[in-house]
Amino acid sequence: MKLSSIYSDGMVLQRGAVNKIRGSFEADESISVSFDTKELSVEYDREKKLWSASIPAMEAGGPYSLTIEVNGEKKIEISGILIGDVYILGGQSNMELPLNWTTDYHYDEIRSADFTSIRQFEVPKIPLFGKKNDILEGGSWVNADQNHIGNFSAIGFYFAKEKYLKDHIPVGLIQTAVGGAPVESLMSEETLRECFSSIESKYIHTGKCNNDKSKGCLWCYKEKLSKYSDMEYVASVAKEDMQRQEKWHKDVDDRDPGLKENWINVWDEGTYESFSMPQTFYKTRYESFKGSIWLQRIVDVPESWCDQEVELRLGTLMDGDTTYVNGTYVGGFGFKYPPRRYFLAPGTLQPGRNVFTIRLVIDTNIGGAVEKCPYYLKLGEEKIDLCGNWNMRIGAKAEDLEGQTFFIWSPTALFNSMIYPIRGYSAKAILFYQGESNCEYPQYYGPLLQEMVSEWRSLFGESLPFYMAEVTYWLGDGPVYEDDPFDGVRKAQHEVESKIPDCYLIPTYDLGFYNDLHPQNKKEVAQRFFEKYTENEA
Repeated sequence: MKLSSIYSDGMVLQRGAVNKIRGSFEADESISVSFDTKELSVEYDREKKLWSASIPAMEAGGPYSLTIEVNGEKKIEISGILIGDVYILGGQSNMELPLNWTTDYHYDEIRSADFTSIRQFEVPKIPLFGKKNDILEGGSWVNADQNHIGNFSAIGFYFAKEKYLKDHIPVGLIQTAVGGAPVESLMSEETLRECFSSIESKYIHTGKCNNDKSKGCLWCYKEKLSKYSDMEYVASVAKEDMQRQEKWHKDVDDRDPGLKENWINVWDEGTYESFSMPQTFYKTRYESFKGSIWLQRIVDVPESWCDQEVELRLGTLMDGDTTYVNGTYVGGFGFKYPPRRYFLAPGTLQPGRNVFTIRLVIDTNIGGAVEKCPYYLKLGEEKIDLCGNWNMRIGAKAEDLEGQTFFIWSPTALFNSMIYPIRGYSAKAILFYQGESNCEYPQYYGPLLQEMVSEWRSLFGESLPFYMAEVTYWLGDGPVYEDDPFDGVRKAQHEVESKIPDCYLIPTYDLGFYNDLHPQNKKEVAQRFFEKYTENEA
């Protein structure tokens, strides 16, 4: 007997609704289930070898326990179950964005959060093609406490907090959002084929395939659905991609004189050129540069700062950084999106001159430091500005790195592995934030989104309210576009809202920043979700 992992310790079940528990069984197994000592009836699908038990509708409360026995022997006991309100979080990175990426806003609120009745289950992000998972594996329910809060969806947490402080009813968040996910990855093969077929004659002459290995489009979805259904092929391509990435980075490291000559120390005069922090290399002679670049600055620090924890902000660096202060590694990320916020332990800084060194590895984007982001040292309310002149040295120049195939963005990949396996989990509403990854073909985003909503409702409840965030204002982080790349998607979202009952679009355009794809003020977005939600609940 197997049980889907979403049914586990600490789970939150929807109040006022029948809640089904699902699992699989072997032919010789008999399943019995009891909830809070009350035995439940068990239904069997012997053809698929699946079983389910229904918990009758209950009021908010808990904790409760659930016991599953196989052939009369206790197999699983699930404890700490709460009855409250459950919300499915869907979409891409702006819904997935964790709280620890949003600490420019409400930092003290995040650091003090401790809500044992707000819980999140993050569905494991594994692509699957050619079949649908019946049983979910991996993941666990966690409380919104200091051990786990940083990985909560920021929008999800702030929404849940507003909800909990209003009525003190437990809140469960099921987090299914995946950064970069286009709507096609969130639909079943049957629905996607039918939808694409219906719009093909209208749109097939309006563009062409962009040859994106990771995503599908009107011109290549059939080929990818066929090719990617061979999971051995998917595994082999993923392995080749990883080996190519590792080889490229190892080659850059092996040839980088900065690693051999220890460029984390102060550089000699005449060995460097100037870099104005912050800037990207767009429209400079380094625009197409790939490889490693080193940046260094000498910073004077007061003696009073040196025995305290000091915050170092380095905005957004492209692509990956390794950062040192006085020869000590203080932090780093391998890609551009995370805000660089490092905390220097007491003793890292010294009175007077301090050496700050950043090694940038540029493998995908135009390199540099994104403008109008925070670059400073901070202690309390005092700041030392790090903008202005830095020294720069070229490490190792490399050939362009061929991009990897993100199978997780491919048609049906997430529906099969993340959405379908949690079907039937009772919820109060769906909160959705997606569309940026469909901006290249906005002409058929609307029909796809409309069918996706319909399909999700068939899995979670035909009358389930659907709240979606409007894609926000953004013009790129270097280069900056002249025209808004999301305008077509935004128009499609407004059209879908008008066509679907109980579908509500949450305005966010005014909350965007021209050079930040992931604006950090997710509390305001969550509050707008909650305001619309409470309007409909009244």
